[in-house]
Amino acid sequence: MDNVVSGSPPSAATKPFVVNEELSFEDAWVRVAELLQCAVATSQMLGEPQGAPQRAVMHLVEMAKMVADRAVECMQLR
Repeated sequence: MDNVVSGSPPSAATKPFVVNEELSFEDAWVRVAELLQCAVATSQMLGEPQGAPQRAVMHLVEMAKMVADRAVECMQLR
């Protein structure tokens, strides 16, 4: 992920990552979809039973992933 890099130490507490300013709108949505997919996969790999708060968060992540995937599909149809 060349477009997202760790921030330098002074800004790490307030802004842990920096996005490349040359990243296009379309590429940004692709990255969002990829990051959300990684979040879902990481959660599934943990394999521990999740409590209600964790399930609620993962539900929101999965919903966001679906919306991001749809946005990417719409861009590809153009």
